[in-house]
Amino acid sequence: MARIGGRTAIALVAGIVLAAVVPAAAQPLTSRVEGTVQDETGSVVPGAFVLMTQVDTGIVWETTTDERGLYLFPRMPPGTFRVAAGAAGFATTVVEDVRVALNAPTSIDIVVEVGAVAETVVVAAAGPQSLLNTANAELNTNLSREQVRDLPLNGRDVTQLALTQAGVTGPAGARTASINGTRGTFNNFTLDGVNNQDTFIRTDALFGEIPVKESFIEEISITTGNADVDDGLGASQTQFVTRSGGNRFDTEAFFYHRNEAFNATNFFNKAAGIEKERVRVHEFGFNVGGPIARDRAFFFLNYEEERQPGSSSVVRRVLTDPARRGDFSYVRQDNGQVATVNLFDASGITPDPVIRSLVESTPGPNDSSVGDGRNTAGHRFNSPDDTDARWLVFRGDYVMNPRHSLMGSLHHFRLDTPNSVFNDIDAVFPGRPGAGQGSRRTLASFGLTSAVGRNAVNEARFGIQGYRAWFANDETFPDGYRLSFGGFTNPVRNFMDQGRETRNLELSNSLTWVTGAHTVKLGGGVRWTQVDAYNDAGLVPTYALGFGTGIPDPLVPGLFPGGISSDELGRASGLLATLGGVVDEAYRTFNVVSTTSGFVDGATERRILGQNFVNLHAGDTWRITPETSLTFGVRWELHTVPDETQGLALLPVGGSEAVLDPNAVVDFAGSAAGRPFFNSDRNNFAPNIGVARQLTDKLVVRAGFARNYVLDNNMTTVSNALGANDGLRQTVVLPGVGGTVSGGGLVPVEAPEFKIPRTARDGILADSTAALFTFDPDLRTPSVQQWNVGLQYQLLPDTAVEARYVGNRGTDLIRAIDLNQLLLPDAFVADFRRARRNLAANGDPRIGEPLQIFPQLGLGGFLQSGSVQNWIRNGEIGQYIGGFLAPNRIFFFNGEGGERFGATLPIGYFYANPNTYVGDVVGNHSYSEYDALQLEVRRAWRDGFTAQFNYTWGQVLTDFAGSQSNFRAFFDNAQPELEVMRPGYDITHTLNGNWVWEIPVGEGRRWMNDRSALSALVGGWNLSGFVRIHSGEPISIVSGRGTVNRGSRAFVNTVHLTGIEVEELQRQTGIHRLEDGRVSLFDPGLVAEGGNGNPDIFRNPEMLEAGTMRMTPLSGPWYATLDIGLRKYIPLPFSTAARAQLRFDFFNILNRTNFNVGTRQNPNSTEFGLISSAFAAREIQVGMRLTF
Repeated sequence: MARIGGRTAIALVAGIVLAAVVPAAAQPLTSRVEGTVQDETGSVVPGAFVLMTQVDTGIVWETTTDERGLYLFPRMPPGTFRVAAGAAGFATTVVEDVRVALNAPTSIDIVVEVGAVAETVVVAAAGPQSLLNTANAELNTNLSREQVRDLPLNGRDVTQLALTQAGVTGPAGARTASINGTRGTFNNFTLDGVNNQDTFIRTDALFGEIPVKESFIEEISITTGNADVDDGLGASQTQFVTRSGGNRFDTEAFFYHRNEAFNATNFFNKAAGIEKERVRVHEFGFNVGGPIARDRAFFFLNYEEERQPGSSSVVRRVLTDPARRGDFSYVRQDNGQVATVNLFDASGITPDPVIRSLVESTPGPNDSSVGDGRNTAGHRFNSPDDTDARWLVFRGDYVMNPRHSLMGSLHHFRLDTPNSVFNDIDAVFPGRPGAGQGSRRTLASFGLTSAVGRNAVNEARFGIQGYRAWFANDETFPDGYRLSFGGFTNPVRNFMDQGRETRNLELSNSLTWVTGAHTVKLGGGVRWTQVDAYNDAGLVPTYALGFGTGIPDPLVPGLFPGGISSDELGRASGLLATLGGVVDEAYRTFNVVSTTSGFVDGATERRILGQNFVNLHAGDTWRITPETSLTFGVRWELHTVPDETQGLALLPVGGSEAVLDPNAVVDFAGSAAGRPFFNSDRNNFAPNIGVARQLTDKLVVRAGFARNYVLDNNMTTVSNALGANDGLRQTVVLPGVGGTVSGGGLVPVEAPEFKIPRTARDGILADSTAALFTFDPDLRTPSVQQWNVGLQYQLLPDTAVEARYVGNRGTDLIRAIDLNQLLLPDAFVADFRRARRNLAANGDPRIGEPLQIFPQLGLGGFLQSGSVQNWIRNGEIGQYIGGFLAPNRIFFFNGEGGERFGATLPIGYFYANPNTYVGDVVGNHSYSEYDALQLEVRRAWRDGFTAQFNYTWGQVLTDFAGSQSNFRAFFDNAQPELEVMRPGYDITHTLNGNWVWEIPVGEGRRWMNDRSALSALVGGWNLSGFVRIHSGEPISIVSGRGTVNRGSRAFVNTVHLTGIEVEELQRQTGIHRLEDGRVSLFDPGLVAEGGNGNPDIFRNPEMLEAGTMRMTPLSGPWYATLDIGLRKYIPLPFSTAARAQLRFDFFNILNRTNFNVGTRQNPNSTEFGLISSAFAAREIQVGMRLTF
C-alpha cells in the first residue's frame, strides 16, 4: 500500500470532511484512464512515468506505475490526448490520438522498448487503446464531437442521439423517451454536471430547460444502467458537456434553413387537399473559442437564434350541415341502414341562439379522418406555429497551477411561441384567439478540480438553474363566462393563464483517492429546489351543457325508428343538449392569497413548493489482478419532504385513514403548521457492485447490480394532492341548473364561506364532488433495482461487439389511488337487474317488476331520463351511482337535500365515507418490470469512419406508467390485477444505427490529397446517417363502461373478445383502408357499418363485469425511418485552417408514412380504429458553416 505524507493526509482528511458536510447532486465531468506499462517481453515496468497531454490545451498530467506496472489517472477531462511513458533504460513511447470519453473508463496499455529515455517511439492509439470496458459494469455509451457535429439532427437537437442507444425507446421522440423500461422521470439529465430538467413538471426523460444544440455540445455520455455511486437521482444518466476553448483560436459561423418547398406533403394534408404545412426555419449564429493565456486560460462563446415562422397541421371535429340543423343520423338496429331523426322535432327542445351563432362560426368539414362522417367530421387546417428562440453560451477554463483548475459555464435561453400548437392551446379555428407560451431560462456550472497529494483528486461543483415560463391566452371571454360541451370542438379556447418560476442550487464534492490497487471515491452533494407556480384555472364561471336533474334527457329509443344503439343514443342526447344550450352545471373557482385573507374574487392560485435532496457516497474500484476489477460501494440519499413555504397547504388530519372517516377534519399542513405532509424517509441506502473480468485480450465478461433512488414528479404530485383539498382553492359547483344559455341557465356562482379548519362535511356541502386527498404517512422514496450480465468482444482493433441481458424492477413507485370506491350493496344490484329487465320488456325501467331501492332515491332515481335508461340498458351500475347520483346528491339522498324530492336513502348506502366524493391517497402503489436482450456493435473513429448499431428485444410490464399528477384510481380496488399492462414505451423490437464517414477523397484524405481544382470539386464529402426501426406501440381495446366503478375510473375496463383469438386479431391489426377511403388500424371486417367495432367480435362487459381481454394485447404498425446527412467541405484560399461546409440533411429520406395511432381503441366509438395523424413526411434542411 502506498504511504501518505502528513500534508497529504491532512488534505485527504479535509477532502473527506468536505465531502461529508457538503453532502453530490451535480455530476463529475471526468473519466478514469488506466493501463499497464510493459517491455517487449511482456514483463511489467514498475516506476515508469506516464504523462497525459491534452492536445487542445497543452495541459499535462503525470503519474507513475506501481509494482505491478499499472498506472491510473482517476479523473481526466474528456478530450483528445497524447500519452507518453518511459523509464530508466527504456525509450519513451508516445501514443497519439488517445480519446477520453466522459464517464467511460479508458484503457491504454503501453509497450516500451529498450533504449535511452530521450529516444521517442510514436505509435497510433488504435492498437493500445482498448474498446473494452475492463473497469466496471456500467452500461455506458459516449457520442463524440464528430457524431454530434456531423450526424443529421432535425432541428439540430442533440437529445435525438439518445434514441440511437440500446434500451432507449421513444415512439413520440426523444423528449418522452424511456430508458431501459423506466418512467421518463427516472432519468437524470444534466448539462455540465447540473440538473437540466424541469423541476416542476418532470414527466419527460430528455426535456432540457436549456435545449442542447450541436453547435455548443462537445460530448454526450449516456449511462443506461448500473451507474457508479457518484451518479445519482436517477436510474439512468444522460450527461451533456459544453465545448471548451484551446490554445488555438477557432471561429465558426453557421446558417441553417428549412422550407416547405423542399418537403413532402403530410399524408393527411394531401388526402384533405390542404396545402403543405408552412415551414420557414432560420437558424443562425456563431461561436469562437481560444486562449486567454496560452496553456493556462481558455474561453468558448456561442450565440444563436432560431426563427420559425411556420404552421402545423391540426384537425378539429365539426358538425356536418344536417347535424347543425338538428338532423341526427344513426344506424338502425333492425336492418343496419342509416336513418335520420330531427332531434328538435322529436324532443320539443328549440335551438339556442347563442349556441347557433357559436356553431355557425365554425367552418365546415373537409377531412374524413375523424368523426362518424354522418353527424361529425374533421376540419383540417394549418395552424400558425411561429417560434422565436435564442441561446447564449459561455464557458471558461483556467489552470491556476499544476494542481488546481477551474471551469465555469453559463447558458441562457429564451423562447416565445405566440400560438402554441405543441401544448394544444393554439387557436381552435383560423381567425380565433389562441394561447401561447414564453420562457426565460438560465443554467450555470462552476467546477474546481484539485490534485491532493500524489494519489488523490478532488472535484467540487456548484450549479444554478432558473426557469420562468408563462402560458397566456389571447381569448378575453368578453361575455364573462365559458361553455363546456362535448361531441364537437368548442371554437372558443377555454384555456386559462398559468405559469411558474423554478430555482435550483446544487453543491457537490467528490474525492478520488488511489491507494495501491484501490481507487476510492468519497463524496456527496445537496440540491435545493423551489417552484413558484400560479394558475388562473376556473376564475371565469363555466357552464356545462347537458341533460341532468335540471332538464331531463327527453330522448328514448322509441323516438328512433328501427331502434338505435345505446352509444348512438348517448351521442344524440349530447348533441341535442348542446344545440339547445341546456345548462346542467355551473362552476367557478375561488382562491385565497394568505392563510387569513379569505377568498379573494379574481385571485389566482399561487403555490410555492420547496424540496431538497441530500446524498453521500463511498465506493471502491479494486483492481484485484490486471485482468479483474471489482467495483463496490453504497450511496445514501435523502429526498426531504416537500413543503409549501407560504403555509398555504391543507391536508386531512389523521393520515391515510382520514379519507374514510366521515368526521375527518381538514387543516393547515406543512412545516409552518408543524405537520409535515408525510414522514421523512431516511434509510435510503443504495448498494452498487460490479465485476469486470478480462478473459483474453479481446474478451471481457461483466456483471453488475445496483439500486438507484429516483425522482418521480414530486412537485406536481404534491401540488395536485394539495389542490384537491378544498378550502384555500374552492370550486363551487351548482348541479342541476336547468335553463339554457339564452334563457335562465347562466346563474351566478357566489364565493363560498372561508373556514379553516373545516370538516369533510363542510367540504361536501360546498362541492358535491369534493375530495379528501392525502399522503401515506410512511411514503417511501421510489427506487429501481437493476442488473446486467454481458460479454464484450473486440472483433477488430477499432470494432467491438457486446451481448448482454439487462433487467430491472421498479419498486415503491408513486401512484395515488381512491380508497373511497363506491359500494354495490346486494339489494341495489338486485334492484338494478329488475330495472334492466323492465326496460328490456316494457321500454321503461319503472314498469313491470316492482322496484325496491330506486323509490327510496329522490325523484325515484330519475328513471325517466334517457341518459339514466341508457346506463341501465348498458349495465353501467358504477356510472349511475358514481357518475350521476353522487355528484347530484342534493337531489337523490336523504340528509343531502334529496328529502325535498322524496329521498329516504342516505348516501352512506353507497359510500364508506359519505362526506367526500373521493378519498385519494398518494402512496407506493405501483411497480414496474423490465427484461431485455441487447446486442451492440461499435466502431471507434478511425480513418474517417465511426459507426454504432444495436438491437434490443425488451419487455416492460407495469400497473401504471406515471403521469404529471401520478394519480390514477383503480377500476376496482379488489381487482388490481386488471391494471397490469405494457406501457406506451414498451417496444418489443428496436434496431438503431448511426454512422459518420469521411469519404476518403480530397485534401487531407487518402486520395487526391492536394489543393487542386479537381480535388476541391470531387473531394471533401462526408456521409452520415441514422436508421431507426421498431415494432409498434401497445394497443388496448377498452370499452370504457362503468360496470363496476364510474366511467372515469374505467381506464382498464376492456371487452370480451369473441369468435377470434388474440393472435388472429394481431394479424388483422396494421394499416388498412376502409371502403370510404379512410385509414384504419384494423381490418374492415373488425369495423361495423356505423364505424364502431364489430359487436360480434368485441362484446361489452355486463354489469359487475370487467372485460376479460387483457390490457395491451396488441402492437400497432412498425415504425421505420432513415435520415441522411451529406456534407461538403470547401477549403478557403486565405488560410489553410479556413474552410466552408455545405450541409444537406434529409429526414425520412424515403418519405415513409409512419402513422401515429391511438393506443386506446374503444369499439363503442364511431371512430374505432381511425387514424388521423402521422409522423413527419420527408423534410430537407440545408446549411452552411464557415470555420476559421
